[in-house]
Amino acid sequence: MLPSNATRQWLLAAGVLLVVASPTAAYTPRVNYQLQCMGCHHGDGAGENGRVPDMRTTVVPFSALSEGRDYILRVPGVAQAPLSDGEIAALLNWIARTLSTVPVPADFRDYTEAEVAASRHQPLTGVKQRRAELLGRINP
Repeated sequence: MLPSNATRQWLLAAGVLLVVASPTAAYTPRVNYQLQCMGCHHGDGAGENGRVPDMRTTVVPFSALSEGRDYILRVPGVAQAPLSDGEIAALLNWIARTLSTVPVPADFRDYTEAEVAASRHQPLTGVKQRRAELLGRINP
């Protein structure tokens, strides 16, 4: 005997819910960017003048400095993103290689899950001041 129409609909809904709510559902870095970053940084990483920083010219230079890497990992959008540490690492590496207008040097050090885990969960205060300091180091 086949299940009733109502039972089939319930099973279908339960299956969809399991897929949507699954914590193991992984997205590509591009999709994670679209879901977590694009609302403020826009599709190209340009941000909003005076409100959201342009990441295109800073991600790669900041990533070359230990203080810059720490800053990137602790900014509110990264620190509070509902992504795993591994997803954050993959996303940052994707941003550097895809959105940056500064070429990625041959010795670029990829972000790792362990690096993200070590810094990401420590609150960053004085975000604007810290960014200005870092900008002074890369643009003396």
